[in-house]
Amino acid sequence: MTFPADPHERSPKGDHNRRLALGLEIEELAFHAGVSVDELRDYEFTPPDGTFDLTVAERVGEALEKLEAVIEPKVDQGGVPSETATR
Repeated sequence: MTFPADPHERSPKGDHNRRLALGLEIEELAFHAGVSVDELRDYEFTPPDGTFDLTVAERVGEALEKLEAVIEPKVDQGGVPSETATR
C-alpha cells in the first residue's frame, strides 16, 4: 500500500521531487510506473489545485515506493508523517 493510500491525496509536485531525489529521469519512472512519459509529465506538473489522473497517481506512488526501497534517495524526504510525529 502506498502513502497516502488514497490517490486523491497524492501530491504531484511531491512525487516529482521524490523522483528527482532518486536521481531518476522522467522516462525511467514512467517505465517503472507503466505510464507514458506524457502522462507522467502531465501528472508531475499538475498545478497545486489542479486535477490529475488517479490511475497515473496510484501507479506513480507504487513505483516510487518500490524504487525507494532499493535506491537510496539523494535527499532525505523524511518519514511517513505518522512515523515521524511526536506525541
